[in-house]
Amino acid sequence: MKKRYYCKRLNETLNFDALKVFYCCATRTGPSIDIPKPDKIKDIITKRNKLIRMLDKGIIPEECSGCFDLKEQENPKPLILSAFSKLPKANLIIVKHFKQCDCSCIYCCEQYLSGRKIVLKSKKSDYYDLLPIIKEMYKQNIIDKKELDVHFQGGNVSVLDEFEDLVNIFIENGVKRIEIATNGIKYLPIVEEICRKTFVDINISIDCGTKETFKKIKTVDKFEEVKENIKKYAKLPLLLRLKYILVRGVNDNIQELTNYIDLMKETGVKNSELMIDQCDSEFIQNGEFKIPNYYYDLFDFYQRKCKENNIEANIWEYIREILNKGSFFK
Repeated sequence: MKKRYYCKRLNETLNFDALKVFYCCATRTGPSIDIPKPDKIKDIITKRNKLIRMLDKGIIPEECSGCFDLKEQENPKPLILSAFSKLPKANLIIVKHFKQCDCSCIYCCEQYLSGRKIVLKSKKSDYYDLLPIIKEMYKQNIIDKKELDVHFQGGNVSVLDEFEDLVNIFIENGVKRIEIATNGIKYLPIVEEICRKTFVDINISIDCGTKETFKKIKTVDKFEEVKENIKKYAKLPLLLRLKYILVRGVNDNIQELTNYIDLMKETGVKNSELMIDQCDSEFIQNGEFKIPNYYYDLFDFYQRKCKENNIEANIWEYIREILNKGSFFK
């Protein structure tokens, strides 16, 4: 029987990156379309329908080849998709159309790829305004209002001048969930308002537990400010997560992880993520980013110490797959 495929992300996701709209979380490699003008917004959905039909016929687009999110259809009956099919509505919007930030993390790929510089005051995206596109999507009924999940990523939202306007239009239309990735350097007062109207998830990349290590990684001296902002967020009715990215030779040791967990205890945060720096060129050997053996000990220590302190120790699926394979590109 002929194989048929599907991708949950392809059916649901619109990832607004700097130069393209991607149909999944994978930027620069996943299926995409050029940024359309507001009056051509349906072109996004038209191409998505085409990609869905290809997978249903057993044809894997080149951009999707090897992706772990691609699944085989269990039901052998083909989907009924045609040019007249009802347009699938987006229920996950990722906002990444800006690269401005108020720090310069040493592991940040964007600063190498886009020449990102530190910006302290709010400014427009260097690429395009997203607000008119979102307004048109609501007007054309392309967004699933009841189930919409919005992720703010890109640079740091505190320096995106249309951040609050985007938040407000999502709130006005009944957004189900808003996730905000931030470095925590600047407190976002609007969060106090919206967390009482919808589910809010704040994800702060701090990567350390001390002032000295923070400055080494972030290249700005703002640790105390971030710690106070974490304490403020911890008092609000929202999900607050701290993220720790292992950077070789800087924070990739037991003592630094211990300091980080102590910080979580001090600030009252109960949800954590441990990740791996993907930009360490010294790891690259023959086209592979090989994981050093001691990283496995660090992950074991992290999980054990979090459990002892009643902290949720999250390790995302793709990180587990990388650890199982021993490299990023094997």
